[in-house]
Amino acid sequence: MPHVFRALVLVALLACAALAQTFQEADRLFTYGDDTGRDQQALAVIEKALASDGNNYQWLWRAARARYYVGDEAKADKLKHFESGIAYAQRAIAQSPNAVEGHFWLGASYGGYSEVKGAFSALATVKKIRAEMETVLRLNAGYEDARAYLALGELDRQLPRLLGGNVERAITRLEAGLKIAPRNLEMKYALAQAYQENGRKEDARRQLNELTQASARNQAERNIQGKARALLTKL
Repeated sequence: MPHVFRALVLVALLACAALAQTFQEADRLFTYGDDTGRDQQALAVIEKALASDGNNYQWLWRAARARYYVGDEAKADKLKHFESGIAYAQRAIAQSPNAVEGHFWLGASYGGYSEVKGAFSALATVKKIRAEMETVLRLNAGYEDARAYLALGELDRQLPRLLGGNVERAITRLEAGLKIAPRNLEMKYALAQAYQENGRKEDARRQLNELTQASARNQAERNIQGKARALLTKL
């Protein structure tokens, strides 16, 4: 009997190691939108795994993440990707309600969906996005470079006050996020915009100057730096 037990343990360990290796393969391919082709490859690996292991939390939230970025870069069928991402994230949350990843990618997928559907849909999903990102802050505020603060701050900055927007609250959110993730250039740019809209031009210039002098890690950050330089010329 002990020999049988040891054999079963060994089989289980080998299975876990193989699964971890497959996660690593998908993560190694994934580029957060920097290379659409590789992100599509990562999605294919993930969805192939889900075909035989459809309730695996680790695969489900990765599928939602991949669908979000593939959808963001897609020229057509963007809505299909975001709808799929929402479904994957909801399934992930059903498997692990207190894990952060499912909640973050559900909120992000709602955001992508509402952007494609237009202003009316955006207003209808604001409460859902807020709820998911508030949950992220409660579970792990630093997840994904503190981007839950960015999402909440941008909601407050961009929405009209009549519909729940509040630039002062946006500033508070974004400042809190930068304390956790001071290297988040997208957050610095959003904070600069919020400062500008609140009449704090010197604070806006300081954020933009810091942003443009930072070393960009990818194309997305280079694009943000280009926007920052353009905004500096208007201050």
